[in-house]
Amino acid sequence: MLLFGIISNMQRDDTDVVVKLKTESRGVVNPAIVRWIAFIVITMSLVACTVLCILAIWKFTESDAVWRAIATFIVVSIATAIFAFVNEKLG
Repeated sequence: MLLFGIISNMQRDDTDVVVKLKTESRGVVNPAIVRWIAFIVITMSLVACTVLCILAIWKFTESDAVWRAIATFIVVSIATAIFAFVNEKLG
């Protein structure tokens, strides 16, 4: 019985089964490029906002500039994320 199981396993090793779990994403613009650009834009906005916050803590800028920078960061991040989402879903 054990020998039969070993032989049947050896016969099964010859076939390769490829299963795709995720469908390929497609978009109007290449989704990989859109995600990469979105990452860069959000990261640059976050760095600029952080620098302005540090400058405001040390009294080099006005606190009004910090709130404007934070609001701009939020708007840019949301707009970039929505564009990436819409590109992948409707593309």
